[in-house]
Amino acid sequence: RAALRAAGLGLSSVDAIVNASGTIQQLVPDGGAFLQAALGLEGVPAFTVHATCLSFVVGLEVAAGLLQRPDRRYRTVLVVSADIASCGVDLTDPATAGLFGDGAAAAVVGLPAAGEESAIVRARFETYGSGVELTRLRIGSQWTLFPRDPAKDRLAPDPSVPVAELYERHHFRMDGEATLKFAVPRVPGFLERLSPGLSSSLAGAADWVVPHQASGKALDTLSLLGWPEDRILRTLDRTGNCVAASIPLTLHEGIASGKIRRGDRVLIFGTGAGISLGAMLLTY
Repeated sequence: RAALRAAGLGLSSVDAIVNASGTIQQLVPDGGAFLQAALGLEGVPAFTVHATCLSFVVGLEVAAGLLQRPDRRYRTVLVVSADIASCGVDLTDPATAGLFGDGAAAAVVGLPAAGEESAIVRARFETYGSGVELTRLRIGSQWTLFPRDPAKDRLAPDPSVPVAELYERHHFRMDGEATLKFAVPRVPGFLERLSPGLSSSLAGAADWVVPHQASGKALDTLSLLGWPEDRILRTLDRTGNCVAASIPLTLHEGIASGKIRRGDRVLIFGTGAGISLGAMLLTY
């Protein structure tokens, strides 16, 4: 609602809702329906795009595709990232307990008016599935389904599964050091495929960098690319890693603080579980 007010629009203007969250309220129904119900927008299409921490980036690209349909069926798309990471964090794990935060942000996406320069210039998304085990949360998967034997008590834990393994399945696990070692060497090539020269300089490409707030170490690696530190926006110290919501929260802070202004070129960049790399160059 706040995003719509900032855009000068009412709820009746929304033609579609993209739930771009990295965490879920429940497995079924889809989270888009919960957002639609909360907004009271009965009948408006609502669905989820899930790419863990990069869900907002992918959600923006999906929204852009809807807006470019030749029938102009969609004129205003609401992209929402709302994540409660704390429900899946193991408070006994020092690597993750103090890293993650809960947060939500939304963007109203529409075609620019005549004379406006706002646009998605380029976008890229790459996934390297050999890193699937580096970040994981197995609850709600085939790892946690109840046995199909109706004779068994489905409310009782499976005695064949050790308690420690059950605890493991119900909490997020991340090997931070291994994830960095896996992702960082792939970043320069990825950035070059997005925009030549970007892996060593922002010149001519972007005025600001809005990165996923993965961790302090991950953010520190961005300055190694030759990007000016004062052009890389950080919110990690105040919000933590809010999964998919961290990118739009950081984008919002950049706009609200007056740093990012209309016409500025912005690079959105991050990594997600999988392991995936995602980025978007846009004119705000």
